[in-house]
Amino acid sequence: MEKMRFSGFILLGIGVMVCIAYALYQFVQAPNVPTVIRLGVVVILVGIGFLLLSVIKERFEEDQEAK
Repeated sequence: MEKMRFSGFILLGIGVMVCIAYALYQFVQAPNVPTVIRLGVVVILVGIGFLLLSVIKERFEEDQEAK
């Protein structure tokens, strides 16, 4: 059951990342958005992504130590 849950989370994460990447691409390609705003949003989202990945990595390492 744990493998099934892990697979579900992986697929959910991939789907969310694809949707966010597409939305970000459309946002960056929009001609009426100032460049500073585009760069700011991209940097914010990349920062959130790094933070999320670091939390996931930390949780995974803690889980491995507990076993």
